[in-house]
Amino acid sequence: MIVRTRPSIILFGDSITQSGFSGGGGSNTPSAGWVSLLSNAYARRADVLNRGFSGYNTRHALEVLSSVFVSSDINVQSNDNSNDRVLMVAVFFGANDASLPGDREHCQHVPIDEYENNLRRIVQTIRATFPEENKGQNLRVPPILLITPPPIDEKKWDTYCIQNFNQLSPRTNHASKAYGDRVKCLAKDLECLVVDAFALLGGDHPEQEAYYGQNLEDGLHLNDLGNKLLYDGLIDVICHELPDFAPMQDGDGKYGSRGIPLDGALWKELC
Repeated sequence: MIVRTRPSIILFGDSITQSGFSGGGGSNTPSAGWVSLLSNAYARRADVLNRGFSGYNTRHALEVLSSVFVSSDINVQSNDNSNDRVLMVAVFFGANDASLPGDREHCQHVPIDEYENNLRRIVQTIRATFPEENKGQNLRVPPILLITPPPIDEKKWDTYCIQNFNQLSPRTNHASKAYGDRVKCLAKDLECLVVDAFALLGGDHPEQEAYYGQNLEDGLHLNDLGNKLLYDGLIDVICHELPDFAPMQDGDGKYGSRGIPLDGALWKELC
């Protein structure tokens, strides 16, 4: 049996993406994650595809990139409302890359220059999956949104690691901000959009961990508040920068002037 697809939104990232349907750092967290909130916003409009890989850094991401984004003429994107098109891609790596280099046990650290270069390669590879010969013929490459690493509550994360793993996985808020700054510079260079998770969750707040720590489940992964803040920031960028790809609100959600409409006839039209 083949199920007809709807336009899709692809989310490519680490554990914060993988756990984005449930929230928090694991599947046992009974809450709505940022991916779940996004899926709800696009219900009956587009399929949100979660391609999150827990523990991955950008080196790991490059290893699986070709299995997530497959180059094929079948995937040509058109400007009409065809059901097989990709509306946008969000790339959300850096929380693991920004771990400190002394953490030999987990080997997740990626030097900041390599991190930037890896992200550049990821963006370029995604764009290359859409055939060059089609890019000037009323066809489009979907916009790419880069999400910065979130802030780190260092004390809470250290406590969580000791209690659960009996060892540290050192991270600092300063490193997370530095990696996020590279994301913003790269996005400008590559003409990508930015969702600043660090700022959205209050990483620059003068009260530091006392403020942004309340948005984090374990010092690293997002709790209910953090997931809602990230979702609100993401949908705000979409609505302001990509209004044609935001969920259609007027015209009963189907016959409005702009945005992605509801799929199928309205129930009243079938009576």
